[in-house]
Amino acid sequence: MKKRAIRKDCYMEIRKSKGRFLSIFFIVAMGVAFFSGIRSSEPDMRYSGDAYFDRKQLMDIQVMGTLGLSEENIEAIRQVKGVEKAEPGYSADVLVESKGNQKVLHVSSILDSMNQYTLDEGRMPEKAGECFIDQDFLAASDLKVGDKIQLISGTKDPVTDTFKTDMFEIVGSGSSSSYVSFSRGSSTVGNGEVNGFLAVLPEDFALDVYTECYVSVEGAKELTAFTKEYDDCVAQVQKRIEAIGDEQGKLRADEIREDAQEELDKAKKELEDGKAESEEKLADAKKQIEDGEKQLQEGKDKLASARKEVQDGRNQLYSSQKEVDAAKTQISQGWAQLEEGKAEFAAKEEEFNQQYEAGMAQIEEGEALLAAGWEEFNGKKAEYEAGVSQLEEAKRQLAALQASLDSGMLSEEEIAQVQGQIQALQQVISTQEPILNEAGTQLAAAEAELNQKQQEAEAQSAAAKAQLEQAKAAIESARAQLAASEQELIAGQNQADEGQQQIDAGWSGIYAGEAEIEKGEKEIAENEQKLADARKEYENGQKEADEKIKDGEDEIKDAEDKIEDIEDAEWYVEDRSVLPEYTGYGDNADRLRAIGAVFPILFFVVAALISLTTMTRMVEEQRTQIGTLKALGYGKFSIAGKYLNYALLATMGGSVLGVLFGEKVFPYIIVTAYKIMYTHMPDVEVPYNWEFGIMATAAALVCTVAAAALASYKELASQPAVLMRPPAPKQGKRVFLERVPFIWKRLGFIWKSTIRNLIRYKKRFFMTVFGIGGCMALMIVGFGLRDSIFSIAKIQYEELQLYDGMVILDTDADKEDKEELKEYLRTDKEVEAVSEGYLKKITAEKDGTEKEIYLYAPQSLEENKKFLHYRDRRTHKTYELGKDDVFLTEKAAKLLHVKKGDTISVELENGVQKELKVTEICENYMEHYLYVSPDTYEELYGKPMDSNNIYFKMKDSDKEQLTKTGEKILDNRAALNVSYTYNFQSRLDDMLESLDIVIVVLIVSAGLLAFVVLYNLNNINITERRRELATIKVLGFYDKEVSAYVYRENVLLTIIGVIVGMILGALLHRYVITTVEIDDVMFTRIIEPLSFVYSAALTCVFSVFVNCVMYFKLKKIDMVESLKLSLIHI
Repeated sequence: MKKRAIRKDCYMEIRKSKGRFLSIFFIVAMGVAFFSGIRSSEPDMRYSGDAYFDRKQLMDIQVMGTLGLSEENIEAIRQVKGVEKAEPGYSADVLVESKGNQKVLHVSSILDSMNQYTLDEGRMPEKAGECFIDQDFLAASDLKVGDKIQLISGTKDPVTDTFKTDMFEIVGSGSSSSYVSFSRGSSTVGNGEVNGFLAVLPEDFALDVYTECYVSVEGAKELTAFTKEYDDCVAQVQKRIEAIGDEQGKLRADEIREDAQEELDKAKKELEDGKAESEEKLADAKKQIEDGEKQLQEGKDKLASARKEVQDGRNQLYSSQKEVDAAKTQISQGWAQLEEGKAEFAAKEEEFNQQYEAGMAQIEEGEALLAAGWEEFNGKKAEYEAGVSQLEEAKRQLAALQASLDSGMLSEEEIAQVQGQIQALQQVISTQEPILNEAGTQLAAAEAELNQKQQEAEAQSAAAKAQLEQAKAAIESARAQLAASEQELIAGQNQADEGQQQIDAGWSGIYAGEAEIEKGEKEIAENEQKLADARKEYENGQKEADEKIKDGEDEIKDAEDKIEDIEDAEWYVEDRSVLPEYTGYGDNADRLRAIGAVFPILFFVVAALISLTTMTRMVEEQRTQIGTLKALGYGKFSIAGKYLNYALLATMGGSVLGVLFGEKVFPYIIVTAYKIMYTHMPDVEVPYNWEFGIMATAAALVCTVAAAALASYKELASQPAVLMRPPAPKQGKRVFLERVPFIWKRLGFIWKSTIRNLIRYKKRFFMTVFGIGGCMALMIVGFGLRDSIFSIAKIQYEELQLYDGMVILDTDADKEDKEELKEYLRTDKEVEAVSEGYLKKITAEKDGTEKEIYLYAPQSLEENKKFLHYRDRRTHKTYELGKDDVFLTEKAAKLLHVKKGDTISVELENGVQKELKVTEICENYMEHYLYVSPDTYEELYGKPMDSNNIYFKMKDSDKEQLTKTGEKILDNRAALNVSYTYNFQSRLDDMLESLDIVIVVLIVSAGLLAFVVLYNLNNINITERRRELATIKVLGFYDKEVSAYVYRENVLLTIIGVIVGMILGALLHRYVITTVEIDDVMFTRIIEPLSFVYSAALTCVFSVFVNCVMYFKLKKIDMVESLKLSLIHI
């Protein structure tokens, strides 16, 4: 019966004090929700990523070999214990044209089941020549699905060495599970940054071996990514694959050596065959030369014999010539006598001839005149006939043109042309026809006159010719006698001439023989030259053959050396961390865990203390009821049970709501916020993590139930009579300000009363100040986290590292290529400054603690000042790197527990250990660096520094121009990669922006907690002082004056709480910052003044709002209640 009454009283108490119950309920709900929700965000983010990776069957391990991977290598990987599946593939980086620029795409072959793609548009490739493209790249380019895309090598080798075709059709676009964020990794072609991916069928590659193999580990799919269990599971298989790497690498190298040896043997055989063929050809040539020499000698002998024959013939001809000359003398004398007779005959004949010629001359003159007349007549007649013919032709053409004009088949342009021709012809005809008619008449008259003259001339000529013929007959008789004598002489002459002809023929033979001899001599000379040329050609051929044989032997020797130099293939066995931004996803989860390990606990502690205070105050307020129940005979446990049940119901109810709400809403908000970075990961897994809910609920129960139990035990220890009397008001004491008359005397009564009330209720004072200060501190931490994180990029890349780009040099490149690259950077008009240096990751150790750091040594300390600034983070004192200086960055110094002046050990090449004394600790936020001078480098390595990187700074901050410069740099064979600080900044900003929503959640939650804390504490304050406030109302205070009386205390407590919160927030921010940092990053310790202002303003706004709400509660205080309580007290 008593228990039922107690339970009923508990329920009635809940109904009467809904505000208190709900305040505990919601404070606990908020604390549990925030604690379990934030703590669950870290595993939920891992679950979400793991769900996406499992659905897309993302590989667990990637294996790459320096000599590629053969089918035997793939089969060996499949046989490794723990390997569930191994799929080989191909990949290569290429360039493509986009909006006038060349962009880098990573082309990979589509696997059977692993590393699946998400299709956003189109379809997947189904045949050779089709490709699937990165949707993000497609959206930023001028391409679309259905377009053709041409691949460009980006190196000296043609793209067709890697692919069967350089032209692909885009058939689909989407995302790849290998790229979880915006970054696509780096490349050795183009500007050094991969801009997107391309997926093609394996048969589109023209490679003999695979470039990589993707491995799925047995049991890994059942584990959650980014957890130690998953990493350990994968690491075991990774080690097993690495264990066979050396053996398989040797087998792969042996295979290449065997193939190379086969090619070498083939080349040797070809060389031997070529050598034999060359020797055979040279032998043939030598034989031909010897035969030519023999034939030449035979020709010389024949030529000598011919010379002798010619000389003998010449002597014989000389003798015959003498005989012929004597005969000619006799003939000559006979001819002299004949000539005398001829002279006499000639005189008579001369006389006759003169007479004959005179007559004939007259005849011929008449005939000539007549012939000239006829000739002139015939010329004019020919001209006339030609004119007539031309006139007829003109008339014929005119008729033809007229006919074509009349046909009506001509165009207007042709008609005009024909009419012009007709007019020209008509004009010619009209002009020439009269002239020709007149000429015809004249020719007819001339012909008649010439015919008459010819008849007269013929009659005269016949008479004269008869007389001349008689005289001619006498002459001819004398001529006949002379002719007979002449015939005799001619016969003798003919005999002499025949002899002379024979002699001349002999001389012709002699001359012909001499010509033949000369020709033979010329041929012999030519053949001698040809023979000399052949000898020279033989010698040159022999020399050339010897050189080619030597070159071939040298090439074979070089090939043999290269085969001997072929090193065993090295395998690179990487887990998922090789994927761009995969590790960043895990780091973000780690950051959430770090934040969840600190921030929610602080939040929960504040909420728990307020709940504890509320329960304690509730028990103290009901001491009279406790005394009455105790006087009525109720047991201690029964009475305490009422408050324990009250606390249990409020706490359990709030905890259940907090777990149900917090573990769904907070992780969903945070994981969804991170999808700003991981846009292609649609999975958001937010299961209930009961361990965090149970932890939070248990802690809340301990705080509230234990507070109720302790307060009940304290009250129940007193006698009922004592409990039934209200507690005596606390005696006032002098406050500190009363000892400062200068201030105290100037305060009014109300302010003095307010200050005394604050000091008198110390527990309420400290709890309120702690509650307000705690919430204020939480908000400052939230704002401060944002300030600290978002200022990293600005300080790192605008104040400490001032370069715009960094070139990684190929250490195997030729010296000329390196010098060419450096010369280009020094002379390019867009580049302001250049600094060479040596950058390498090494291991630093101190007292057993090891850390990987970057060792950097500049080539020139003077040039280095333009690119790297060294300073102390707290004092901003700048340092200059000197000859003997060694600077270690702050985060690395902290992790290694190093101070200025300490000595650290660094591990160099081949495990060599060297010690360095740290001269300064300098500010740095991204990665860890150890800066040394060139002299220190030489001491460490024992050799002059060989630069492997170049920093460069542009004159203008133009990203497009910077990218173009990077592309030109990568055109040089010495440049291995180019990275840009704006890429680091943008990636860092993208990563940190995802934390923005998390920080907003923290700030909003802290603000809501501040509101609940202020409301609860003010409610307790008014409830405790109900009699006091009713009394001053009885004394005549108006509602506004009563409110002002309470508000003054609240304002002072808020101000004090804000001040305490600022101090506590600054300390807490420093602690949280150092807690949430990851190893490779140091956050700044900056809290912007505005963050303090925002936090204070929000706290004051909540305080004002709570005061406004409390105003209505103050108005409801009944003065009669005060009188009753006073009478009871009396």
